[in-house]
Amino acid sequence: MSVVDDIKARLDIVDMVSGYVTLQKAGRNFKGLCPFHTEKTPSFVVSPERQSWRCFGACAAGGDAFSFVMRSDNLEFGDALRLLARKAGVELGPSSGEKRDGLYTVNAEAARYFQDALKLPQGATARDYLKGRGLSSEVAKRFQLGYSPSGNSLKAHLAAMGLSEDDALKAGLLRQDEESGQTRDFFFNRIMFPIHDRQGRVIGFGARAMGDAAPKYLNTPQTPVFNKSDTVYALHLASERMKSEGVGVVVEGYMDAITAHEFGYANVVASMGTALTERQVSQLRTLASSFVLALDPDTAGQEATLRSLESSWRIISRQRPPSGSGLGGGMIWREPITLRVAPLPAGMDPDTLIRSDREAWERGIEQATPLVEYLIPAMASRFDLSTGQGKAQAADAVFPFIASTGNAFDQERYTRLLADALGVSMEALKASVSRQRRAPAPRARGRGDAAAAPGISSDRLADDSSRSLDDYTLALLLSKPDLREHAQDLSPDLFRHTEDRELFRRWRERGTVEKLEEELDETLRERLADLVRKQMEPADRRQLEAALRQCLDRLRIRQLRERQEALLASEEAGVPTPRHLEPEIESVNAGIRELSG
Repeated sequence: MSVVDDIKARLDIVDMVSGYVTLQKAGRNFKGLCPFHTEKTPSFVVSPERQSWRCFGACAAGGDAFSFVMRSDNLEFGDALRLLARKAGVELGPSSGEKRDGLYTVNAEAARYFQDALKLPQGATARDYLKGRGLSSEVAKRFQLGYSPSGNSLKAHLAAMGLSEDDALKAGLLRQDEESGQTRDFFFNRIMFPIHDRQGRVIGFGARAMGDAAPKYLNTPQTPVFNKSDTVYALHLASERMKSEGVGVVVEGYMDAITAHEFGYANVVASMGTALTERQVSQLRTLASSFVLALDPDTAGQEATLRSLESSWRIISRQRPPSGSGLGGGMIWREPITLRVAPLPAGMDPDTLIRSDREAWERGIEQATPLVEYLIPAMASRFDLSTGQGKAQAADAVFPFIASTGNAFDQERYTRLLADALGVSMEALKASVSRQRRAPAPRARGRGDAAAAPGISSDRLADDSSRSLDDYTLALLLSKPDLREHAQDLSPDLFRHTEDRELFRRWRERGTVEKLEEELDETLRERLADLVRKQMEPADRRQLEAALRQCLDRLRIRQLRERQEALLASEEAGVPTPRHLEPEIESVNAGIRELSG
């Protein structure tokens, strides 16, 4: 149960509203004069069963305890939360935002300490290493590079600064021995690479060992503010250049990104030695429309490239507009995202290539191979092409990427390239993949026989007594920005809970999850995080639109039925049905019939 649900469960809406409105018992409900407009005949009804209120007069407003207090006292959601928590006797405690602030503070101080330690005598070996790699003091300062001395020097420094040891433990700067309970520095005798979030706050560290110590690279463990799979190195420094140029370059390691920036290529970020994740790609795609992967050419690097391309494709393929859309279609589409691959010369990572041959680096980025052209031979080589089964497996693996291009001419060209790579005829290849291309989309009952929402069963969608429908609809909109146009005229009132209405309203105004997150109250931020974490199955544009239509139809049916119940409650409470509501009653009934048909 969320804190909002806990508060609602402890409060009685009749008692709460009675502090603002004089209510009279009317059957199972209560009625009174609406506090939101001037009236002489009571049109305001409170339902203790539904813990809701509604005006059947001029303002036609309604909602729950939160929406009532927000409207009555002109409060933001966070202020209403704190007011009702006090009334309900719910202890909010320190917000997780305040807890995160402590981790940001201790990380920032650790970064300063490591920078200072790099200048001291014990940092000489680390300085020599950085100098040997060709890094200037200016770029080292820009990236806040540092050194972690041996012993428990950081622990002692943080204590001297009056910072919490508990925060240092939670931030991954200290480790605790399970047997003795003693704490000690997590990093020692390593070059320190502070890792920042998009806002420039230090959230963790990468650390390179001096000498032959293992592991060679060590990262901050996962913390409330740091998750390696969600983080892109140097994004805070590269975002503006990526926006202005419309192009982003992704490399593998810290040094690759730092060297690129030192030589003026400020649109370069690093995946921190792993294949790109969908969360990383989701962040990048808000900044540019074209990306180039320039990962190490060794075997591990090639495998990382393939894994990155596969995960990136799941994001990119969702952005393709349906065939036939265009300027004459009355819809404006975001510029499609393109992904290319820059194969590097054997034995050269980006750091080495940039320092030895800048022209070759620039040429490689400019002439990078389009995604599908790179994938065809790379993925086909994973299979035994001497057998029919191996060829079929390779075709099944590669063809979804070809189909995702959405351009019939490109598809024809790439299909021919794949046929050549497999050593088969075009006819044989098309026959092999025809079953996949003909596979019908799942069907669901309802208006227009819309495709079932990917990632959620029709049974769960039908369960309007739970939050499944609201959760899925919001998660779909948040994770698929191209569906935004379908939500522009959507009423926040379709969502049952005040916090969901508030999230939807603010998201529609702000445009991106990143901008939305920056301004949210802690409770709403946690709700947003829950929705963003929901896993959405890959689907094409048509399936996603069908899924959203199905969700919206069900939300509207639910709203209409609740409106029906409210009208019955008003009649039971003795509130005469105003003439202006008579057409609405008929409209409600007709709407339910149409959407349920």
